[in-house]
Amino acid sequence: MAPIIPPSTLRTTGALLETHIAVSRLIERRAVSTTDTDPTTVDLLVRLDQAPEQRLRAVELSRQLQLSPSHVSRTIDRAAAADLVTRESDPDDRRAAQVVLTDPGRDLLRRFAPAIRDTVEAIVDDALSPEETDTLIGLLDRVRNAAQAEADGDHERDLGN
Repeated sequence: MAPIIPPSTLRTTGALLETHIAVSRLIERRAVSTTDTDPTTVDLLVRLDQAPEQRLRAVELSRQLQLSPSHVSRTIDRAAAADLVTRESDPDDRRAAQVVLTDPGRDLLRRFAPAIRDTVEAIVDDALSPEETDTLIGLLDRVRNAAQAEADGDHERDLGN
């Protein structure tokens, strides 16, 4: 019996999803495990580390992490309880707060950095040349941007705009 969904339909998405799963599992096993925290919290800390002044609004974290605001809020709560982040008032909007990376959060990232570097080298740098890596990143950026534009259009249509 032939498959209901033809393999040609799943070729690209299957490759993307299977790669994502395999890489995520390896990163969790080799790098995230060094932090004694969950992958979402580590991702949140990485986003803060890369942000100007190591601070972002929760809504921006939600956008970057591509998680619901309530999920991000719970993650921030856990990270704040572990003293990895703090909430501070936003100097540009007194009604809003910003999430700020703390010294213990930076320490966690310092423990994480060598493990993530070694993992990336093992799975990307050994498999691809620097030029291929640049090409892959460019192609994945284009696919992600197209998917986000589609999702944003879906959201607008859902709202009736």
